[in-house]
Amino acid sequence: MILRTILAGLLLSAVTPWLPAAEPKEPKQTATKAEAKKEKDKPGKPPAHVCALNITWWEEPVLKEGESLELGILDGKDFKPIAIQTMTIGQPFEYTGGPNVVIARKTKVATVDKKGKPITSDEWVPFANFNITETETDVLALLMPATNTPTAIVKTFDIGVDSFPYGSINLLNYTRSRIGCSVDGAFFFAGPGQRGKLAKPIASRRVANFKLAVVEADGSLRPLVSSPMVLDQRSRRLYFVVEIPGAAEDARFRVNGLVDHVEDHAPPKPEEEAVTPKKADAKEPKKAVEKPTAAAK
Repeated sequence: MILRTILAGLLLSAVTPWLPAAEPKEPKQTATKAEAKKEKDKPGKPPAHVCALNITWWEEPVLKEGESLELGILDGKDFKPIAIQTMTIGQPFEYTGGPNVVIARKTKVATVDKKGKPITSDEWVPFANFNITETETDVLALLMPATNTPTAIVKTFDIGVDSFPYGSINLLNYTRSRIGCSVDGAFFFAGPGQRGKLAKPIASRRVANFKLAVVEADGSLRPLVSSPMVLDQRSRRLYFVVEIPGAAEDARFRVNGLVDHVEDHAPPKPEEEAVTPKKADAKEPKKAVEKPTAAAK
């Protein structure tokens, strides 16, 4: 329980400079009566946000015996049930609505009817909420169960293919130290509260030596992960490194990651050999007729 509290605090307070800042508001302008009428007569405007939401647990919530957790996301005026897996980018939910995304939990509420008879009904109560920007079309929402309250903390990440293409490896650093990553000797780093990435995405399937390490104050490296890994152009990987204050020295850093794989992301096709067009009056060369050998007679 203490570990869950610490991790929740780390995710809530971590610096996320890669998230887009809010756009500055423009000064309001006074419209004329004609303009106001024209604006009023316009057909309904399309929703401000259309986004593919990928929602996943940081770790599966602990439930009491016999307790269930049913979540829904506000879509228009109704809540649509959603199924959430742990550290997985699964089937996205097509969200259409305002910039504030609301997730609720279905719960039993005890009330009484007009005759004073006790009854129970299902109601949606607030569980988590987060904001998305107009430029984000593919967002990963990471849910961290809170302690002592039936709610969750949410951190969001832009996972659009432009910023997070297939074949890439990203590293999110939630520690006070610098974290380094090596893929077959190709290094990249992420400072405290920053996001680092492999400079060149993987272009073909191969087995690579993957390493994660903490850069200590004296420049030495503290290994976190060191193992061979199968990489290819159809997968993209996102790793999180968190620091647990007060933990034993050999358990102070924790690594968690998820992999998104797509089957239909085929590599580029090889260029076809150029074929020289034949001239109109060119004749097909006659095939040579083989003469039978003495052995064949």
